[in-house]
Amino acid sequence: MNEGATRAGHLALLTALAGLLLGAAALWFGVMGNAIALWGFGAACLLQIPPALSLRFRIRAGLGNRGLEGERLTLRSVSHLQRLLALGLGLASLAALMGGRAPQASLPILGGAALAAGMLAAIWSAKQGLKGIHPALELDAALTRTLLELSALLVAGCLLGFWFPWADAASGFMQALRLFLAGRSLAKATTVPPACGGCGSGCC
Repeated sequence: MNEGATRAGHLALLTALAGLLLGAAALWFGVMGNAIALWGFGAACLLQIPPALSLRFRIRAGLGNRGLEGERLTLRSVSHLQRLLALGLGLASLAALMGGRAPQASLPILGGAALAAGMLAAIWSAKQGLKGIHPALELDAALTRTLLELSALLVAGCLLGFWFPWADAASGFMQALRLFLAGRSLAKATTVPPACGGCGSGCC
């Protein structure tokens, strides 16, 4: 488990760094360009940072009881924030659809979205082989998959935006639905009793 846990720790740190980089860039350009799907994706990326750092702390502590309650509190908070973001994203998307507002289609934004999707796909793929080590790693992989799905919706919205002005708002609305479901699933996951009396795969 040591080698796998070490790799998982590196991936958790990489996830936090990617969340900061992609989130800050997408949020900035999304707000400046009034691109709903872009700033929604950026905000979702930033919400990935606390769980990734919390998981890294637990991995360094041996994935035992130490830090378990802190991680659960972090995940519960993120689940609430995801649903709150979903509400804001959904309302903004509906307002844009009804008002006919649409950002200008941009090849650089499309390229950036595709690059983000590729980066997240690589991170998620690397995490797939570690899911059996501990339930916390499986949950972490699920969080990354949610971001990957949001990035795919962003790419689709950016691409379709060259022909359909409403594509960005529609993509934002689909992101809102996915975020709401992710937040609800995350909240349920934090109520599941830990394996082996809170020790995960190895009692301490």
